[in-house]
Amino acid sequence: MPSRTVFHFSDTGSVADNVAAFITHMKLGDAALGAVLESRIVPLPHAPLATGDILNAMVAALNAPPAQAAAIPVAPAAAPTPPGPVAAAPIGWLLQELEVEGFRGINNEGSPLVLKLKTDAVNSISAPNGVGKSSIYDALTYALKRCIPKLDRLQAAERASEYYVNRFHPSATGRIRLTLVPEGGGADVVITITHSAATGRVVTGPPGIDAEALLETLDRDFVLLDGPTFLTFIDAPALERGRGFAGLLGLERYSWLRQELQRLSNTRSFNGHFDVTGHAATKKAADRDVATAKAAIAKAYQELIKTPLDATLSASDSQAQCHAALNGIPLLAGICAGKAFGEIDIEACLAAVQTAEGGPLRSRLAELIRLQEQWSKAKEVGPSDADAGILLSGAKEREAALATTAGPLLQTLYRASDAVLRSEGWSSPTLCPTCERDDGSSVLDHVEARLAQYEAVAAATAAQAAEWKAKSWSALTVLEDLVVRAASPKRVHESATAGAAGQLSTGQVADLGVYITELRAAAQEMLGRLKAKQDTIEKELPPSLVAVTTAIEAARRLQTAWNELAAALAIAQSVQDRLTRVTRIKTFVDTASNVFAEAETHIGVARLAQVEPLAQDFFKSIMFSPVVPKLARPAGREDLDIGLSEFWSLRNVSATALLSESYRNAFAISVYLAAASLYGGGARFVVLDDVTSSFDAGHQHHLMELIRTRFARPIVPNGLQLILLSHDTLLEKLFNRHGASPDWLHQRLEGNSRTAVLPQAGIVNKVRDTTLALLNQGRIEEAAPRIRQYLEFILHRIIDRCRIPVPMDLAFGDDKRTPGEYMNAIDAYVKLLIAANTLVLTPAQQTNMTVHSASIVGNFLSHWSSGQTQAFSAPALLGVMQAIEELQECFGTRPAPTGDVRFYRSLSR
Repeated sequence: MPSRTVFHFSDTGSVADNVAAFITHMKLGDAALGAVLESRIVPLPHAPLATGDILNAMVAALNAPPAQAAAIPVAPAAAPTPPGPVAAAPIGWLLQELEVEGFRGINNEGSPLVLKLKTDAVNSISAPNGVGKSSIYDALTYALKRCIPKLDRLQAAERASEYYVNRFHPSATGRIRLTLVPEGGGADVVITITHSAATGRVVTGPPGIDAEALLETLDRDFVLLDGPTFLTFIDAPALERGRGFAGLLGLERYSWLRQELQRLSNTRSFNGHFDVTGHAATKKAADRDVATAKAAIAKAYQELIKTPLDATLSASDSQAQCHAALNGIPLLAGICAGKAFGEIDIEACLAAVQTAEGGPLRSRLAELIRLQEQWSKAKEVGPSDADAGILLSGAKEREAALATTAGPLLQTLYRASDAVLRSEGWSSPTLCPTCERDDGSSVLDHVEARLAQYEAVAAATAAQAAEWKAKSWSALTVLEDLVVRAASPKRVHESATAGAAGQLSTGQVADLGVYITELRAAAQEMLGRLKAKQDTIEKELPPSLVAVTTAIEAARRLQTAWNELAAALAIAQSVQDRLTRVTRIKTFVDTASNVFAEAETHIGVARLAQVEPLAQDFFKSIMFSPVVPKLARPAGREDLDIGLSEFWSLRNVSATALLSESYRNAFAISVYLAAASLYGGGARFVVLDDVTSSFDAGHQHHLMELIRTRFARPIVPNGLQLILLSHDTLLEKLFNRHGASPDWLHQRLEGNSRTAVLPQAGIVNKVRDTTLALLNQGRIEEAAPRIRQYLEFILHRIIDRCRIPVPMDLAFGDDKRTPGEYMNAIDAYVKLLIAANTLVLTPAQQTNMTVHSASIVGNFLSHWSSGQTQAFSAPALLGVMQAIEELQECFGTRPAPTGDVRFYRSLSR
């Protein structure tokens, strides 16, 4: 085995390189086992390891001759997908276009929803609730994760699989098309994912590209983020949080391999696979048989040779002395000549004595000697009184463990549930696979606890069976057959099956303890009677005949004992060889698991140390409070602990207990964004779905500024492409404001799930055109709210483009007085610059501004803010729309009659 030298993964090396280096490290002392580990682990990208197959392969490697050990073919548990050109070198991918038809809430029959995205800008998409925004998120989730977890958590009766496809689409087929572009430049890659009840999931891509493998590289924990994800991060148990966080740090495969190695090294599972307890019991029983045979040899040797057996003599020398003793009897010399001691025919020796001296008493003496040996041996073998106490204690432990369980049917249920919860397709460990309820607590932990109770019963049962076998309880059947008549009940025989299976009750064990005491007492009484009969016959026979007969019977016992010794030694050696190999495998697997865990912990702690200060900085930029989040990973564990190193005047306190929802969201968002910015993977884009719902307007603004200026492209050259999904009307104002700049693309969705969902990139122009059409039709009440919306946008644009200072609350106000406040702010700033003699507006523009402002206020705002809509007339409102249009020209120039206004960068010289 390799020494426990510290092994650290390289933070600059790839996962494959690091794992290969680890396998090489593990081969230092055990190349055969290391080769098995390499052949099983390295090729598998992400699939459950077949634990039994790996352990069996290790046994095969150890059983093979040393020269062939490395050549043993070890087929992987599941054939890995051959890597395509994409997998040859890591590539960062940006999302250029998303096309959806017939999936979730997007019908769009024959006219897919096409979202063109900027790869070098922040992309925002807003829509009212129920239009299809979340369906876009679901489409990306299905494309990358092969499922939609929130649907899979539904109860079986709701038939979640039927809701992947839009229910109104005639073909009942959903289609998603992603257009990806390499970060460093290159040809676009278009991947199409279709889903239907008939075909399931089908993925197609360009020739030479493994489309499914490419999508798998994009499936990182930071790519698709929504509000529940952040809440889960805070509320999840430390172990679950730590394993999930490994994906953020780019360590998901390391974490998975660590868990699989821990499964391999799990002592209870390992011992169960190799039946270590049973084989240890076999070894113990064989050792007991060896000791019994040696004792029998020593006793019979002294009877034959008349001197104690020298423990230093080899078996061959001892047998030679026994052969010489028999051969020295003239009557037996001819029978012993030319034969080894074990080949001497004992029955021929007895026949020779009978022929030479005759008489039935000699035969009776030999029979009595044999019977005494038979009864004595039967009496001595098997358990002692102390062993009966040990078996009784084991039976009590088993019954106590059995009392905590609920029967074999529930055990079957728990095992099936455990398999479902651990399967790759199951969405959450908190979703019960039987009742399909999710109360937030871990069902997997509950099932594992229940199975542990059954495992305790199994362990106690195995221990009882091993004790029965090791102490040779079944050997008592020989004594019972001697003592008990055939027609009478035989308790040892009746209990043998249950004892070998480890299923004896405490009552049965207690009865057996009393019973074997009675059997041995009866055997002792019988031995006394046999000895008395022997003494009587010996007095009647010549001493020479008695001595020869005794010597022959001693020789018989020696032959039998040496044969039993050889058999017991062979069994003991065979079992010991197997246990040695199993121990070698266990030591190797334990070392591999421990070394890998140390290395994974080291790289995880190192990366966490990089993430924490950046996350703290991000959090501060969002919340602007004296609150400092803290991340910690305990040594040697996968847990991720969260806390607060500062909470105003408090130090080192609980984040979960103290933080409000908005602070929790800010904590989680900061951690995710920090990890994504430092350890991004193949996906160089992030999709955020309604992650600001718990924030007020100010903190929403802070988060957007953080994302725009410190996280996302293009201001951060090596940053990530950001895609924001939101239904928040306050955020939509901010999106519209930024949407006019080249580093931000904003789109609005309109429609419904039954017909179609369409992007409305030029929504403001559509509002203007719709308003004018309504006014021309005389539909005043429908047009008036749109005028206010259009006016607010134009005023906001003027303020933004000309950099007019405005109080913060105006940027996020949402009442009928906001347009008037905007106009007051513009007017106040213009008057200030006039007084300072620094205004850039021409006299004509100043005059026009006054005229248009008066028209807007007099004909619209003064009535709208007071709710007096009856004062409006269609011609007056058409004049208001004209004034709004011409007001823009007071703050810039229009190079072409049909072109857009080019605003002044500042109203001050």
